[in-house]
Amino acid sequence: MHCGKLPVVLGVAALVAGCSSSGQRSIELMPAPAVFAGGEIDPFPEQPPLAYGNFGLLYATDRKPSADLEEWPFYLNEAGFIVRMGQARVRAGEGMSWAEVRRISLSKQRSDVYTLSLDSVEESSVLDSTYTFLTRQPEVSAAVDQTGAAFAEQVNHRLSRSGVKDVYIYVHGYRVEFDDPVLVSAELWHFLGYRGAFVSYSWPSTPRALAYMSDLETAKTMARKLRLFIDYLNAQTEVEKIHLIGFSAGSRLVVRALEQMALLHAETSDQDLREQLKIGNVIIIGGDISREGFGAALMDGLLRIPERTVVYVSSTDRALVWSRRIFRRERLGEKWDEPMPARTVEFLGANPSLEWIDVTGAAGSTTGNGHGYFRHSPWVSSDILTMLAFDLDPAQRGLVRDGTKLVWRFPDNYVEKLQLELKEYMRRER
Repeated sequence: MHCGKLPVVLGVAALVAGCSSSGQRSIELMPAPAVFAGGEIDPFPEQPPLAYGNFGLLYATDRKPSADLEEWPFYLNEAGFIVRMGQARVRAGEGMSWAEVRRISLSKQRSDVYTLSLDSVEESSVLDSTYTFLTRQPEVSAAVDQTGAAFAEQVNHRLSRSGVKDVYIYVHGYRVEFDDPVLVSAELWHFLGYRGAFVSYSWPSTPRALAYMSDLETAKTMARKLRLFIDYLNAQTEVEKIHLIGFSAGSRLVVRALEQMALLHAETSDQDLREQLKIGNVIIIGGDISREGFGAALMDGLLRIPERTVVYVSSTDRALVWSRRIFRRERLGEKWDEPMPARTVEFLGANPSLEWIDVTGAAGSTTGNGHGYFRHSPWVSSDILTMLAFDLDPAQRGLVRDGTKLVWRFPDNYVEKLQLELKEYMRRER
């Protein structure tokens, strides 16, 4: 799932954020998060969860369904004009016992192959509120529920079985097909120990090098649909907390959806707003949005929506370097090369719910083009997963402040610090 190099002109687009190869319907499981590697701290239950194995990964998508499943399975790389929801059948650890799965998943130096494959999808509902009167009439099967009740029941079933009433939504980047975010969501949910309900939000990006600009327009358009999907989860499911993970160009959807929420609820108090919308952690990874664009969303009240907003930055993310050259604006996911402006320093100091985390020193963060570090770096995946699973603050997650006291970083003894903090947390929670 890496981008190949293309000739000079096309190379710019190919290296831009979020790129992955097309045509893949299976992936190898990401490296074990360092905090779990070796099994000293084990995120998995003793008995195989009901969701494990040939399970249904929940999805929501605005892609157009394929009319010819033999020629093009599942969903196309074009807009379908309405959010469709259902389960994607993911096959994982085929023929392995649960004990084998746990051993292989947590191996520091994995020699066994653990593959996740997408076999089929079953659409259960559409979200009628996401269709607009200026777009093409979407085709919806008569057998598909148009009230959203069927998908809400699937979400509630996951929440009830897990005992954790959290929904996790992964929003992918540029240049991927429907399969990619489903399989990435499946491996993240795997290392979360199948907590709560995990949803792959698959917007219609296009796996073509020159589709970068059109994909960014699509991301902007899809933000409203993401907002309505979140409203729907709040209204029709038993969710207590919703967590958003926006990767690369997907950060545009997440940021814009939150900004819309803030503007629509400008008269609502912060406490009432968070009780109504139930947004917990908002995680921006390799953010392919300008700093100015994110700053505008902050000015519009974005931080009033989530309990915590986490921005990961890197000085070795080459995809964002090309994006900056295209737009001539610094990207949110890039590390600050120059001292932060006084106004920025003041704002970060006054808003501790906004965490700025530099991954440059994290092991594995430079793999490939340095953009997909949330999967490739066992340190970064450890930070993300322990945040989502245990709601720990940066110091509890083993991070330390940099010289400015405003940005968090990974120390050399990060894994040892995190394991000690996590063991202490678990001891207190018993």
